[in-house]
Amino acid sequence: MATTWHPILAAAEPEPGCWRLVDSTGREYGTVTIVRVDGLVRYRAEFGGRLLGWGTTLRGACEQVHHAFVRSHGPGDWPGYPDFHDR
Repeated sequence: MATTWHPILAAAEPEPGCWRLVDSTGREYGTVTIVRVDGLVRYRAEFGGRLLGWGTTLRGACEQVHHAFVRSHGPGDWPGYPDFHDR
């Protein structure tokens, strides 16, 4: 059986309900915190101190944070296609 890596493997839980995602050098690059929102369990995903969104699973929230981490190594956000209708 082949094993695969998942961002949840980069998560350390120093205190109950709060996960720190760390890179290969041990530097924290994001956090996931379990909270209750309107009585439902949710996972708050943050990258660089900025809220990315709310996950319904720890796995999904870790994926959100990791995707932001990977995108941060590129040239920047994609601005979208230009609007040629007004030219």
